[in-house]
Amino acid sequence: MSFSTLIFTVCFLPIFLIVNQIVLTRTDGNIRHQNRVLLIFSIVFYLFAGLGGLLILLLCTAITWYGAKQIEKTRSIAMLWITIAMLIAVLAFFKYAGFFITVTMPLGLSFYIFKLISYAVDVYKEKCEAEDDVRDFLLYVVCFHHISQGPIVRYSDMKAGMVHRKISTANMAAGIYRFSLGLAKKVILADQMGKLADTLLPMTEDISKMPVTGIWLGSIVFSLQMYLDFSAYMDMAIGLGQMAGFIYPENFDYPYCADSIKTFWRKWHITLSFFFRDYVYIPLGGNRKGSMRTKINLLIVWLLTGIWHGATWNFVIWGLYYFIFISIENALNSRGIQIPKVLSHIYVVFVFNLGWLIFRFSDFKQLGIALKGFFGFGEGFSSQVISVTLQNNIFILIIAILACTPIFRNLRKAIERMIRDREMSAGIVYGWKTIVSFAALIVGVIFMAGSGYQPFLYNAF
Repeated sequence: MSFSTLIFTVCFLPIFLIVNQIVLTRTDGNIRHQNRVLLIFSIVFYLFAGLGGLLILLLCTAITWYGAKQIEKTRSIAMLWITIAMLIAVLAFFKYAGFFITVTMPLGLSFYIFKLISYAVDVYKEKCEAEDDVRDFLLYVVCFHHISQGPIVRYSDMKAGMVHRKISTANMAAGIYRFSLGLAKKVILADQMGKLADTLLPMTEDISKMPVTGIWLGSIVFSLQMYLDFSAYMDMAIGLGQMAGFIYPENFDYPYCADSIKTFWRKWHITLSFFFRDYVYIPLGGNRKGSMRTKINLLIVWLLTGIWHGATWNFVIWGLYYFIFISIENALNSRGIQIPKVLSHIYVVFVFNLGWLIFRFSDFKQLGIALKGFFGFGEGFSSQVISVTLQNNIFILIIAILACTPIFRNLRKAIERMIRDREMSAGIVYGWKTIVSFAALIVGVIFMAGSGYQPFLYNAF
């Protein structure tokens, strides 16, 4: 089951909200009962991906829950390493056994393994206490809001919501609004960019027939798809959390507006970047042990980032690719060299477009053809097909590009500020947000009903 399917949007989610509201009313807002409802629905949600995956999740949960209790009791770093090693072994098996045998990747494995590692380390560092109630800990792991693709929520943040949270009309409205916009972003914009990317950047031998402008347009629409698809999921996940009274960390901050690659990665998949910073880079010494050690630590982080994304060499190259650019930027900054904002933004756009090409193609022959076209050595410069494709999709391309900028967010804030400055009723804010939410949901459902299911891209990782 996925957030962008009819069964979730018109069946699972409404039933959950109705049952949760009934329990909320009958138990006078008892949070423990709400936690149990969320746990049951989360397990049901996960079961749609298969019983085998749930058993793996329960095994990893049990390993970490017991390991953390022992870590807290003994303060043993050996126990911490044993727990982490067992979790990494599970992740490595399912991630890389495909080189030798056919395996099915359990839903959300990469994401919940990182959550479990962060929890074990935080218990060891006494940033949080080991959880006594295994049901609460299981809820942290399997919560359907963020089990599939994150964000990578820290246990202390989730625990705060499990102990003290309130489901209010304002939170519910805000959650529905965020979820609805995320759904519309996914099925209207991201999926259309995905169809264009499959046409212009086919992962087949047909890529050799694509002219230079086709490769460039393909790299642009694939870059748009990557952001719109992943950020749409995060909008929906954060919105689901708000409906249930939780506050989850933001995972994107308009990264395509960045003026450096370093800033780009501070704005893209923020919780993953924080994970590698807090649990790999800083423990290795960060930038505290000299320039050479800093470079080595960065190299390790980016190798791990690439490997985490997939078991093919293009992901390793992709990680090294960003390591090189961040190292260059660090060197320039250390010498006080500043690039004008406009030029630096053009440079960032060029780098991430090229980077997503490397990310897309695991077949090196196809990747080589795509790179040749990207640098102007494709099968001719343009074609009638590319011109028609651009003309037929120019409107949605413009909307997709604008959706990667804060322009719509700023417009919403301007409307809310105008309402507040004119001392209008707060009901007006809820009113127009309700209209937008309802319209986005209706359009999203129509698109889902009228087209085939397009899975979220990061489900594969």
